[in-house]
Amino acid sequence: MSGFTFELVPQKPSRSERKTTFLLLTGTAGPYGEVSLKITTYPEEAMLLAEGLPDGSISHPDNPAEGLIAVDVRTRLAVGGVTATVTQNRRALRKEGRGLGISLGDRRYTYLRLDSGAEELRDSERGAVTRRRGGPSRESRTVMVVLPPADGTDLALAMLLLAADTTQLTVPGMIVSGIMSVFNNGQGNM
Repeated sequence: MSGFTFELVPQKPSRSERKTTFLLLTGTAGPYGEVSLKITTYPEEAMLLAEGLPDGSISHPDNPAEGLIAVDVRTRLAVGGVTATVTQNRRALRKEGRGLGISLGDRRYTYLRLDSGAEELRDSERGAVTRRRGGPSRESRTVMVVLPPADGTDLALAMLLLAADTTQLTVPGMIVSGIMSVFNNGQGNM
């Protein structure tokens, strides 16, 4: 497949969903059609809603606050019925070492922040498959770049990672996360 770019735009949830929805992003993902990522506050999880992509969700059993999903060894991530294993070396100083390691069936990925501020999902065999710029937030659009080697599973995983709190992918973010973990009874340490 050839690559393409699309935007995810924040939407206001319906009146009945406002109390339970933290963020709702929608867009048209090229040949995969309409996609939505819904982050709920109770239960605190994110669900991918897309006809052309595998089903997926990401959650954390004791997410400390309303917002993006915490990422550590207890994070539950599933795409297409396959549960992923997520790892990270939070003490690494280089960006490649700080990236999230994701094992999804027989696929191995790394998710990291680039010097440009964009975040990239890399497959261990095919290289970079998606890149994101901006967002996610209630006010700004998120631009997703789907690179030629990507397939539906790659895109589904990348969209679910939009709901993940990735501040720890940078050294300053790691420092803030470490300080905050002291106040959260050590929760979030890998």
